[in-house]
Amino acid sequence: MSQRQHYFAAGPAALPDSVKQQIQLDIREYGNSGLSILELGHRSAEFAIIIEQARQLLRSLYAIPDGFQILFMQAGATGQFDALPLNLLSNKPVMTYVDSGHWSRRAAEFAQKYGRVQMLSAVTENKTADGVVITARDRSDWDIAADSAYLHVTPNETIEGIQLADITDATVPVVADMTSCLLMRPINFEHYDLIYAGAQKTLGIAGVTVVIVREDLLQQAAEQTPYMLRYDVHAQEQSIVNTTPVFAVYCVLRMLQWLQAQGGLAPMLAAANERSALLYQAIDAQPLTCNKIAAELRSQINVSFDIDNEQRLQAFLLQAEAQGLLGLAGHRKQGGVRASMYNGTALSAVESLADMITAL
Repeated sequence: MSQRQHYFAAGPAALPDSVKQQIQLDIREYGNSGLSILELGHRSAEFAIIIEQARQLLRSLYAIPDGFQILFMQAGATGQFDALPLNLLSNKPVMTYVDSGHWSRRAAEFAQKYGRVQMLSAVTENKTADGVVITARDRSDWDIAADSAYLHVTPNETIEGIQLADITDATVPVVADMTSCLLMRPINFEHYDLIYAGAQKTLGIAGVTVVIVREDLLQQAAEQTPYMLRYDVHAQEQSIVNTTPVFAVYCVLRMLQWLQAQGGLAPMLAAANERSALLYQAIDAQPLTCNKIAAELRSQINVSFDIDNEQRLQAFLLQAEAQGLLGLAGHRKQGGVRASMYNGTALSAVESLADMITAL
């Protein structure tokens, strides 16, 4: 490799160099076990320590209250789209989903198999002289059903590049898909009752999903809930239910240790603010590029933008790849350019991308 490669794909995401170096060593032999981390048994004493360390470090970084369980599950965030209504709907007649973009709508689509879904819109499109601008909708007109089992929100939409402010006044349990934003900012657990996140963006690699759930929600699973999707089973078995994805959980631990060494969540938020401000400034100053998301909704993590014509767009993507800036093609449903900037993204990479935009 002749030059440093910087990876901007939405996921799997870039890992910090020091994390990859440690993983490389442990693939050869984990500790003094005589085994590669790839060979370590899920019921070994070594793995029992790994999963408990990951659980305790996550609890410490977020100051997660004692009344919450931390589970390590499989099937990704998409698996949780089914797990949520099966575990939480109980005898309630309705589930409420906040529509903020593709992934929130996808979650609601899955939930419709199990009961009635109430949809609330978080954003609206406004036509201006310069085109369409997506702005935040006034939440005062939300009428959350009083008998709703839960309110589901996707705080960061990776395709559109939309980031929502916290919901702080809900009268029903709040569930959040934080697959693309967990570990990127502090969280007040007074405002959330269940948080889930696939690991492949901010927590490590694909193969494990972290679920942080309030304990009093564990005993509501419907009788037909599949064994591997039951929160109470995972809580009772400390997430070692079947052949646990040892390597994926281990990578979560290494990412948590790295984050702790960086100073925790406050520096991660400051770094995300710096990266996104730099990139949005370049986009807004360049007449050939356009981001249609209003300032109050712009994601600090996934920045999507358009270039004025297809020929220039393809030339830009080719030039970026030649300069070692990879994974910038927009989502297949949206096109354009998308720069995903998770905790492992170096500021120097964003500076190089901003320079390219300025030079268009």
